[in-house]
Order: sequence, then structure tokens, then C-alpha cells
Amino acid sequence: MEWLCEQKVPILLLTAGSSEFASLVEEEIWQLTAAVGEANAGRSVFIAATGYWKPSKTREFLVHADTVGADTVMVQFHREPLSHETVVRYFDLLEGASDIPLMLLLGSTEQFPLAAAIELSQRPYMVGMKNDGNSFSDYYDLIRKTRDEAFAVISGGQMRNFVFGYQIGSPAYLCTIAPFRPDIALQFYGLLVDNCIDEAWQMVYRYEEPWVEWAVEREWLSSMKSTLVLQGLYPSNRRCPPHPPPPSGLLDEVRAKLEEVFGTARI
Repeated sequence: MEWLCEQKVPILLLTAGSSEFASLVEEEIWQLTAAVGEANAGRSVFIAATGYWKPSKTREFLVHADTVGADTVMVQFHREPLSHETVVRYFDLLEGASDIPLMLLLGSTEQFPLAAAIELSQRPYMVGMKNDGNSFSDYYDLIRKTRDEAFAVISGGQMRNFVFGYQIGSPAYLCTIAPFRPDIALQFYGLLVDNCIDEAWQMVYRYEEPWVEWAVEREWLSSMKSTLVLQGLYPSNRRCPPHPPPPSGLLDEVRAKLEEVFGTARI
């Protein structure tokens, strides 16, 4: 967290997805949230996230997150398909727990109906959502149908999705290379702000596409953790059990690929 803040990363987001957040138990999420809040010390916008909890536990966590310095909480609760009414009622049951702003997580429109997200976007404490659903149709529908609300639709996908999304109103994105090359992620964002779309695409082709394709083939999380080890930011590239240890030569493979794509294995 200290290193990311030094690199001027504007937003720190804890989230399930291409991470090991989903492997954490309740107590660990509580501890992690407090640790990030303390390390961040208000330098970046800090978005905490819940586990897959019933509303009463989420209410307790909202108070905790607010106390330890989070600016927003992304509510993650849908592992199975839910009806429109169930989704809306979940947030009804969070009313009054804390003044901290909330975000939604759209994993898929089968789990979280699009109409429910649009309805919830009209609530004043609901400030945005991370889209992990369809990278194009869901993402664009959400942007277009909430544009009259104070509601930010964040791309949970890649730089290439955000090239499109930014141009129709998406203000932020999760970047696959930001955890180890935030300078590139911020430069890319600046190009979009300056309407240098062709230059932004060239960054996608130069950095994101060759890295992501290669890293996914070798198992995404192990590749990412190996990258953080090479940056000196993490002690081990082992994944949470029951995942087996990574191949013994993975660190060397990742180092070579980082040098090929980015010119160096360490910023």
C-alpha cells in the first residue's frame, strides 16, 4: 500500500475477481480493511469490500470500514441468481447502518438483474458500481442508463474495454498492469482524458495484450503474484491452499516476459 500510494495511484480497491480476496475468511477481511486504511492514511480513495454475507453482518462491516478510514464500501453478496426484488431488499436492509457511500458489484446479469442496478443507482448513497459482467453490452447499458445519476460505472475489465467506456461516460477502470506498473496505467488514462485515442490503443497493443494473454496461459494469479515478488512487494508467489505450489521456474519465466514487454522486470 505504501508503494502504491507513493506511485500516486488514485484509487485502492479491495475486490473479489482476479484476486485471492474470495479466499479470505470474515476475520481476515476485517483485519485487511483496517490495515489498508492505516497504511493509506487518506492519500488515495480507499474502496473496501464485503464478503458474501447476510445483511446483518454487512451492516456491522459498514460501520467498521467507516471507522478505519475507508471512503466507500463495495457490497458483494451475490453468488447465486437473485431476483430483482431480492437484490433491492438486500440494500433496503442496509439502510441506516452507516453514512459511508456504497458501490455495487455486477458479476453477471443472471446473478444481479440489470434493472435492479439501475434502480439502486438512484439512491443518493449509491455512488457507483464495478462491472464484472459482459465487458461490452452490460457495461455500456449501465453507463448509458445511469448517466443522469451521480453514479460511476467502473470497468472491471481491461484497458481495451475502458477505451470505449471512457468515451461514453465511464470515469474509472481496473487495470491489469496497475499493481506493478501504475505509471503506465496513469499515462494511459491521461491519453484518454486528452482525447488521444490512437495513442491509447497503442498502449493496449504494446503492454496489455501481450502481457495478459501470456499470464493467463500460465495461470493468472500465480503470474501476478510472481510479478509482485519480483517487484519486492510480496514475499512469495504461492497461492492460498488448496492450490498447488507454482512451477519452480515460474519466477524466471515471468521476469523474462516482463523484460520483453515492459523493458524491465522492476519499476
